[in-house]
Amino acid sequence: MNPDNIWWGQIGNSLRLLANVTEHLRDHRSAVLSMPERFPWRERFYREIDIRRAPYSVARRLKRVAWSGKGEPGQFILSDMCPLDVQADYWPGQTYGEYLASRRNLTINDYDIWITGVHRKSDLMKWAEFVTQYHAAVRDAEPHAVFLIEYDGPPMKSGNLEQISCQVERYDCRVFCLEMAAALSGTHLRDYQAELALSIAGSQPELCAALLDTGGRLVEEPLETARQVLATARDSDGKHFPAQTESELISKVWLAAVALLFPLMERYRIDFIERHKLELSRFLPISNSNGDEVTEPFDLEIGALCYIIANLRVHLFTPMEVNGLRLCRRIRNQLAHNKPVDCADVQAVMDL
Repeated sequence: MNPDNIWWGQIGNSLRLLANVTEHLRDHRSAVLSMPERFPWRERFYREIDIRRAPYSVARRLKRVAWSGKGEPGQFILSDMCPLDVQADYWPGQTYGEYLASRRNLTINDYDIWITGVHRKSDLMKWAEFVTQYHAAVRDAEPHAVFLIEYDGPPMKSGNLEQISCQVERYDCRVFCLEMAAALSGTHLRDYQAELALSIAGSQPELCAALLDTGGRLVEEPLETARQVLATARDSDGKHFPAQTESELISKVWLAAVALLFPLMERYRIDFIERHKLELSRFLPISNSNGDEVTEPFDLEIGALCYIIANLRVHLFTPMEVNGLRLCRRIRNQLAHNKPVDCADVQAVMDL
């Protein structure tokens, strides 16, 4: 299974990003692509743009060029994409943008020029200035070059040049993890598998995919599996994922269990009280663990419910209900003391 199919084919924000970039190229509007340093499945993103622009860009060519980081952007375009006679005719009295806009017979007028490798604020400022000058000089003349500046440096404004946010959102990663876990069908605990991957990887879809690709090992041995993935896996650009300390991994595995199990246990507590609120009212008021007096059934915490069952010798509840409450108390106490929860206990809580 190719995880990039899910990321670029099923995630809403990814599809909207593809549509936004494509519309800019269709409408001949330059822009800055504001990207994270690690961009998921970059080559697949490029291919998707190429496919989408094909129907209305027969007469235009898309050219991706890596910025060297040296010199001026206009000089870079002139020397890299223009013939020698055009280069020789340039006179420093004009800006590069004005000069290139004045040459109406240039091949680059039929180009969508995608600049990669812009990492520094100073370089983005140079590119934004050049592109702005170019469009101010070219005005409404057609055809003209369109520039997409791929920038992955610190956030900053780009003057009058529009920015397209290509940032990865955590909620997109959550949807991605759930979709990929469902597609893999590698374990019955798919919700927990997805929660673990999201908690460990955060907003790194490619790391999420590498974790999920381990199948049931992630839910059975999350710490060891995460350590192995971080030590051996690489992203689509061939880079290792950022290292994480042992304490960071333990905390993230714990957080995944908290995020998944606490709402389930709370739901079980509320449902139990809803079924037995009349019977429970007979044993109120009662003091909770803090010494506060509880007078309403729905204010009874799991510990108090277990106390009623164990110490007041109440036989009004089924063995299954009693076992469920005791399970919730044990797991809640484990999590409250930052202790891990094993796979069998996760399954038991989810079965409630």
